[in-house]
Amino acid sequence: MTSLATRAEVVKLARELDTAPEDLAFLLESDAAAVRRVRQRMHRSLDAPHRPMFQRLAKVSALVPNTLAISIATRFFGPMLCGRIASSLTPERAVGLIGQVPVEFLADLAPYVDPDAAAPIVREFQSSMLVPVMRELLRREDYVTLARFLVAATDQQLLDVVPHIDDAGDMLQVGFNAELDTVSDRFEVVLSQLPDDRIRAIMLAAHEQDRFTEAFTFMQFLSARTLGRVATATADMDDAVLIHMIEAVDRENAWAEMLPVAEVMSPPQWRRMFDLPVWDVAKLDAMGRAAEATGHGEELLEVIAEAGKRLD
Repeated sequence: MTSLATRAEVVKLARELDTAPEDLAFLLESDAAAVRRVRQRMHRSLDAPHRPMFQRLAKVSALVPNTLAISIATRFFGPMLCGRIASSLTPERAVGLIGQVPVEFLADLAPYVDPDAAAPIVREFQSSMLVPVMRELLRREDYVTLARFLVAATDQQLLDVVPHIDDAGDMLQVGFNAELDTVSDRFEVVLSQLPDDRIRAIMLAAHEQDRFTEAFTFMQFLSARTLGRVATATADMDDAVLIHMIEAVDRENAWAEMLPVAEVMSPPQWRRMFDLPVWDVAKLDAMGRAAEATGHGEELLEVIAEAGKRLD
């Protein structure tokens, strides 16, 4: 069964190779970490030989007025070259330029910027400068680029821009495409500060857009307190929503991703979930195996076993 993490990594690798994810479908059964290493090494190998040239162009740009530099960049360099150069600008120079560059062009070049290298630059920007570009990338549904910049933004920048994401489904997509091994702490930063109605909106969007499994992908990085809020928001939903959630998790074999939320549910919430008519022996067995493999609580295993007895 294809893992959700591998699916996200294949999408990002396809982006790096400028091809469709379908062309890399043969990688969907691979280990997610292995696909990530290939992508990261490929990026470094392709970028390294040209980095000295990008640095020289960045230095040359400082010799001309901002308006002239922007005119040359947008008319002759194009977004790819500008994106590669951007990481070599000084933070002061970048801040002086960004306010004069059209938002559409900034969104065009953003996929070519190395977020790790550009982090000192991004962190100098006022949040108000980031919001228009974020909105344009959301309009384009360019979730991969937005997710890449989670590593570059400060906690405060994230907290400032998240209220401007109107569609909770967009938040799910950005989280799903994030580099989970490098930005795991950012999910707690954002979700712990969201009001309860916003968390409910995210889980409702997961239902409406059939993205429950994407939501559970990053739940494993939340604190027990924040997970408890997510669990409460989930358990309070209509039966039809919970049935859809269980069916989606079973379809994608995402029991391990769902377990952190299930484990922090209260006993009444467990009883309600396991009383739903969606369960069968196969689903309970799959959930139980995932609980044992991931070391989840004995109490949850007992509830799963008790639900299984009712089906006998």
